[in-house]
Amino acid sequence: MGLLHMESGSQMTGSRRVGIYLDAGTVLRNPDYVPVLRDQLGLNLVIMGYTGTLTPKLRARSPFDGQPASAAAVSALAARHLDGGLVDPDEVDDVRAHVGPNLAEVDDDELRRAIALLRGAGVDVWMCVGAWTHRNLMYCPSKEAVNDWLEALYIHVATQYEIEAVDMTHARFPAAGITRALFSCACDDCAREAADRGYDMESMKGALLQAGRLLGEVDADFLRAVWRDGAGFSDLVQGLGMRSGVMDWFRFRAELLGDNMRRFRDAVHAAAGSDFLFGGDNYPASMAAFVGHDYTAWDRQCDFASPLLTHFVSFVGRGIVAWAKYLMRRNGGLSEADALQIIYRLLGYDRLHMPQRLADYDFDAPEKLVELLPFSELILLELRKARLLLAPSLPSYPIIGGGSWPRPVIDAIVAGAEAAGHDGIIWQGTRQLVDYELR
Repeated sequence: MGLLHMESGSQMTGSRRVGIYLDAGTVLRNPDYVPVLRDQLGLNLVIMGYTGTLTPKLRARSPFDGQPASAAAVSALAARHLDGGLVDPDEVDDVRAHVGPNLAEVDDDELRRAIALLRGAGVDVWMCVGAWTHRNLMYCPSKEAVNDWLEALYIHVATQYEIEAVDMTHARFPAAGITRALFSCACDDCAREAADRGYDMESMKGALLQAGRLLGEVDADFLRAVWRDGAGFSDLVQGLGMRSGVMDWFRFRAELLGDNMRRFRDAVHAAAGSDFLFGGDNYPASMAAFVGHDYTAWDRQCDFASPLLTHFVSFVGRGIVAWAKYLMRRNGGLSEADALQIIYRLLGYDRLHMPQRLADYDFDAPEKLVELLPFSELILLELRKARLLLAPSLPSYPIIGGGSWPRPVIDAIVAGAEAAGHDGIIWQGTRQLVDYELR
């Protein structure tokens, strides 16, 4: 335990933090858990998932048409693919019981009792609250009804509980492995938002469709040369004759999310004070641009960053597989190994010993996949990229796994986070860190 406590606990001052994600029920069933983590890991922060009860006034601001909401109401607020359809229509029924986008009420009394217990343990408490995306379904970030609801929700949480921060999660487009999500939202509201920012929605859509066609028409030998001859993204853009609208599309989406985050942060500061913190987790840096995250702008919209690496296998691994399959569907001349190497090259993973077969990415056995991948090197690379892209003055608390990752991997990543200049660690799980059986 020495490294974990020394690097992430006893030396922590100012903005440096060691935190963990917990829910109210876990805190109340295990009242001595946080004191154990405080004493053994230097824990000084708990991030609680928000499950409170809303006031009637706030509930009335929900953009839904009732509880449960109608499928039509959810669909009307959801992001749209280039073809006009939903990213994943099967997700609609999963959220109809919510009182608003990304919120299912549970028990305010339980939540308040958990907060009081944590305050008594001497740790800070932040509240984790959802945003636009629920798994594969995203609520359109251009719809004012959605953004008004989220702003009101964040203000409520910031002002009604004894906490220090709102930690926004799922403030992104759906996972990069959902290829339809890469091409949303293209609804009329987003077209108007694009025009207001100097973009042309029809031009961007045309450029995206053209790029897809060109991938199918280009000689497979050219695509193979992208990785074999050390070519990069700019070479691919030139070789395919890709229009500027492709880049504009991803830039527009990041600007749209970023400006809304800034709006939420400013509203929370106005309601709870400038010392109250507002921030959120970030997608792994190598794929961040594809879910609407611009690391270089994070300090202009949030008070802290949290590079989310616990879901690396799912987020990045599934993205690699989905993109490789997409390349193979578009261009029949590419083998599995060809497609994977192209993706590795574009992500900056080509110098690592990565799997050469799609079958190696067994997501039903994530622990085995961690062992197969050059996992420590991948996470350390992402940690360095994140700190390089974030503003030097912005506190950054990487989210890493303390439950299922092998202990040598955890130790290497903690040391690497410190060396890269991050400001602490947020844990998800502690089974590998402390001898404590959760009830």
